[in-house]
Amino acid sequence: MKTTSGLQLENDRQLTVQEHLNVLTQQATLVFVLIIGLTGLFMTQIDEVLQWVLNRMNPCESTECLTLYEPASWSVVRWLTAVFLAVICILPLIVRLFYKFAQPGLTKNEKIMFRKWTMYSLVAVYALLSALFFYAIPALYSFGDGIHNEIGITSQYDAVQMFIFALSIFWTSLIGFILVFATMSAGSTGLITDSTQDWWRVRLHGIGGLVLLLSLPGRWNGTNIALITTLIIVLEYVIKNNVRKSNSINLPESIFDHEGKRRNVTFVDCSCKGVAYPIDTSPENTGLLRYDALCQNFDEREDLLDHTNRHGITDVIIGGCTSRPLPNSFKDALQSIQCSLRGLDLLGLQGSLHNSNVQLNDEVNIAMSNLIDPWSRNQRVTNVRTLIEKSSHEHLELNESISWKEQTNNRLRVNVHSWTDEEKKSLVE
Repeated sequence: MKTTSGLQLENDRQLTVQEHLNVLTQQATLVFVLIIGLTGLFMTQIDEVLQWVLNRMNPCESTECLTLYEPASWSVVRWLTAVFLAVICILPLIVRLFYKFAQPGLTKNEKIMFRKWTMYSLVAVYALLSALFFYAIPALYSFGDGIHNEIGITSQYDAVQMFIFALSIFWTSLIGFILVFATMSAGSTGLITDSTQDWWRVRLHGIGGLVLLLSLPGRWNGTNIALITTLIIVLEYVIKNNVRKSNSINLPESIFDHEGKRRNVTFVDCSCKGVAYPIDTSPENTGLLRYDALCQNFDEREDLLDHTNRHGITDVIIGGCTSRPLPNSFKDALQSIQCSLRGLDLLGLQGSLHNSNVQLNDEVNIAMSNLIDPWSRNQRVTNVRTLIEKSSHEHLELNESISWKEQTNNRLRVNVHSWTDEEKKSLVE
């Protein structure tokens, strides 16, 4: 999908903002109507449902220990329980509708992530809620009641507070499992990396904490605080154990061009299936990414798009090729987020030479410094001259054309097809 601005993926199609809003409104209306309808349906039988639930949670042998201290609050419990049951019933539909809405704008990795955590989280949520209701919460109340009986205390339980306590645990478990499995799926697909983990951490903690803060029933007490704290601890543990190594070797720092514009430049070490000479380091204040074969691998291109969009990259410089073999759809996607694309053509520079060639290493470093925009022409001359002086080669081979000449021993190749005569002269002085 594509709006009037922002990232346009390779497989995106044109849709207006109004069309997106219409789809979202239709889906939200459907969910809202279903929740209202099911809530009304459950309300017709809610007293029988609550009686059955009380029988499961009641730690006493009779109902005499259950008390209703606030009769008005019982109506709130009835409605909350009906709404919760309605949400549980249509949860698979909610997730399905959300996936259908987001699917056109998702990358392949994101689609895989979404499908995985959807399937596993739904199964796990229903299993957990069943275990809590049938075993964990009744066992907890029975344990507490046993302690009271041992010390000779007559127990009286507020039915309202019992339900609110159970609903708080159920709701926290529901939100927690959705976030946990989303995190695990994102990690398994490489979306949570050492460079993006903070981005994910802030959003997962923020979403989980805010949802529980706004939705937990009852007055704020130690139970609600403990539930939110537990959720944060669990999420932090899951995030730390699902961090994957990033394709990013280092992130760029801003560079100002001759017009005073802020530029974030990233070099891409594309090995072209292990053929191209590897880029181990990039120039100062620039970023470095590493891929196997961008031209052939759709997932790698989508990862590069995601990285470029997330970190505000303005310039992408491909190492292996000239960037011409890359699909036009990928180039359009980069252009949609105001990112330029260039290539160093290190494959052309390398020719049939082996990666261990010492002279080739110096020539690659010079080629990376032989760039202008955002660097000035004077900076280019200075950087190239510095690298030439550091090398052990006595002679220069000035390459006047775009195509590279074959390497000659002890003659360092420098491409000067865009250099002025004065700049060339300063190079050989």
